Amino acid sequence: MKKILGLLIALSLPLSAFAGSYVDKQLKEIKKNTKYSTPQQHAIKYEYLDTNLEKQILPNIKDPKLITLSEITPIDETSYAKKLAQDENKYKSEIYPILKKKSNVLSEEPSAVDFYNVYRISERLIRANNLGYMNWRIAIRKTTEDVNASSTMANLVTIHTSLYDSLYTNEDALAFIIAHEMAHLILNHQQRSYELQKKLSDMIKGFKMNSAYQGGLSPESKLVGSASAMYMIKKTYNEFKMMEYMADTEALTLIIKAGYSPSKAIEALNFFNTLPELDKFISTHPLTKERIKSANENLSYASPYWVDEGRKNIYESNVLPVKKSSDRVSIVISKDDKIDKYYETEDIEKHLTRLAYVSYIKGNMKNAAKYFDKLTEVKNSYIPYLYLSYANEYLYKQTKDNKYKKRAQKAIEQAYALNSNDKYVKEQKENL
Repeated sequence: MKKILGLLIALSLPLSAFAGSYVDKQLKEIKKNTKYSTPQQHAIKYEYLDTNLEKQILPNIKDPKLITLSEITPIDETSYAKKLAQDENKYKSEIYPILKKKSNVLSEEPSAVDFYNVYRISERLIRANNLGYMNWRIAIRKTTEDVNASSTMANLVTIHTSLYDSLYTNEDALAFIIAHEMAHLILNHQQRSYELQKKLSDMIKGFKMNSAYQGGLSPESKLVGSASAMYMIKKTYNEFKMMEYMADTEALTLIIKAGYSPSKAIEALNFFNTLPELDKFISTHPLTKERIKSANENLSYASPYWVDEGRKNIYESNVLPVKKSSDRVSIVISKDDKIDKYYETEDIEKHLTRLAYVSYIKGNMKNAAKYFDKLTEVKNSYIPYLYLSYANEYLYKQTKDNKYKKRAQKAIEQAYALNSNDKYVKEQKENL
């Protein structure tokens, strides 16, 4: 009774009774102030993608040019500028008159959404990436607090006004938001999400049913059963998170090909990073700070040829028509009836080749060796073994660690077994 009475008395006293100084109390808050400060989070600098291949290549490395990340011939500046000028005339004469009036946003009230700019960003992404195989619908939904964007299987990308208003001055960031949702549709994440939601529903239903029949089980058996069920649920939510990482990664490819700056585009993630979120496994999205780390890491492996590929795609395509949709809150960008090329997502072989070769020409030999080694598991060719030998030889010369020399020798022996007539293989074998 005395303890309870003491607690009641303590609770009734003002906080000042326990501290001699408000200033002293606030000292502890200073650390939290800097931790949660949104201006400082916005000030984070991101690595800018240098698309100049010559600047990226490490000098004096062995490279017989047996690996090509792109086979296109870049469009010369004069021809490209002429094409852009022709397209600009069409935009102004055919597209702008359709979208010059501010479209409505879910109501009859005039909106401040510049759908002409939204069209220009979306159409550039579509043409640069050969995505004109279907009509694309871009909608802006009126919300005051829900800072979000989404996509549905009905080829619809939706951006909420609260997000649009926060980013509309940064076209690169808006391009990333649109590209992220396009990526979900390209990768058919809607179907996978549907399957995962069904899987989750079945697991939770089964978990509840098992709990009802566990009355006679020992506490240890109940604990094991619960832990197993929670592990499977967590694993399923992790798959949701991986889809978000992949949509970010694919979006970076889309915007780079469209000529947008990835360093400016990541301001979109930087903005999300200032919003409240909890680190919990029952979430379909990873923490934004983890998405930022993933994006920056993936940028370091970006192909230096993506910009040229996007420019060529724009050069070889025509301005896409647009109309306001029947709901008056979205636009429809018409498919390209003359399209003969379609966007290709990388398979595991192409993906590993890019990771390995970009690492190699930039001089990141440990990663080059790691990914060339993985590439040998999916591609039965002497080429990855040859470059694996090169990478390990380079590491040996830098560190004088004999393990790298042995790995280089082993790799070239495997390359020789696959192609003993190649002159580069012979040279490397003799050299080692």
